[in-house]
Amino acid sequence: MKIARGLAAFALFFVFAASARGAECEKLASVKGGLLLDGRVLVPVTVEGRALYFLLDTGGISTTMKWELARDMKLPVKQTTRKLTGMGGSSMNFAIEGENFSIAGLRVENKPIYVEGRPLPFADGTLSSDILRDYDVEIDLAQVRMSLAASGRCEPPEGSTAVAIDVAQSGPHSGHVRFPIKIDGATIIATLDTGAVTSLISMRAAALLGVYPTSPELRAAGRNGPYQLYTYPFQAMEIGGVTVSNPRVIITGDSIIPGMDSEMVLGIDALAGMHLTIAYGQNRLYISGARPN
Repeated sequence: MKIARGLAAFALFFVFAASARGAECEKLASVKGGLLLDGRVLVPVTVEGRALYFLLDTGGISTTMKWELARDMKLPVKQTTRKLTGMGGSSMNFAIEGENFSIAGLRVENKPIYVEGRPLPFADGTLSSDILRDYDVEIDLAQVRMSLAASGRCEPPEGSTAVAIDVAQSGPHSGHVRFPIKIDGATIIATLDTGAVTSLISMRAAALLGVYPTSPELRAAGRNGPYQLYTYPFQAMEIGGVTVSNPRVIITGDSIIPGMDSEMVLGIDALAGMHLTIAYGQNRLYISGARPN
């Protein structure tokens, strides 16, 4: 696993309690989503007047639509000069451009929608960081609601904890939100990925937590294609001011996510019940609430 920045990039990392009451601010869009059985969130969107449900995916770098749906809607698909590579080596290089795309009446313009062939059995596509990063994104997982506000116009939510984040500005991880978390007292860099069912770490990065292939408590947990999966009984994960007890973290091969720019993918199961606000423009993540144990 490539750890390009590591902990040194967060030498000025800090966490603080937001003391001011969150000011009311104008929300450009606010939608009630759907909750999948695995905890992931579906967000209602509109493409060319057709109501669809896209998976909320902060770990994706481009918004996507299923290939068969684009074909059914007779949308113009063109090959792009920018090829996207995802988990396990999957790739996309066809996109829809210039289509009428909106979220609760908020029209999003000049963003290509990539088409993909991977199975998304309960979603029509994914809503990703290429669109989200233009706003302050509020994600209320308890109420299954997502809201978008003008970047930098809102005060921190009341009772939340703020975490300094790094937002990748370009390259194959553009838009990724990265920040330090602690697992059993050891600090590592995680990428926030609401599109991932569970948290994921490579065997090489697991060594930073004192877990090795010979660790007696390491247990095999099946396979993902050619990759062997393992689990380990971690005791606690600290995300800002919120502690998750007995977090489920999958340990796998170093190459499952090519060129990964953090030590860990932080999946939706670790975030259940939380209230998150990603202030992309201010490099802050505001967190409150804790999942029930």
